[in-house]
Amino acid sequence: MTRAVNPIERALMTKFIAGVTGGLGLAIAASALLARLSPGGLAAASKFQVAMWLVPPVWIAVASAAFLFRSGARAVAWLAALNVAAFALVMLCQRVVT
Repeated sequence: MTRAVNPIERALMTKFIAGVTGGLGLAIAASALLARLSPGGLAAASKFQVAMWLVPPVWIAVASAAFLFRSGARAVAWLAALNVAAFALVMLCQRVVT
């Protein structure tokens, strides 16, 4: 006897992988933007500690929110686009803000 697979169950692994990988990228980009754009530049005291501790909450939030997408493909597409935009912003800030 075989069990019918619910369409929601089918996309869980795709959403999980998209959330974990896309979330990590967005968290690292957010950390880089915080370090680059906050007052004091990169030489401010304890800034790297704050930027480092920003990564896990952002990563967990994005990984959790990935399950809210309707399909795994949408999760992959949106998170990939957000990562491209976030890292483009990081690269722009590296060129403009010194």
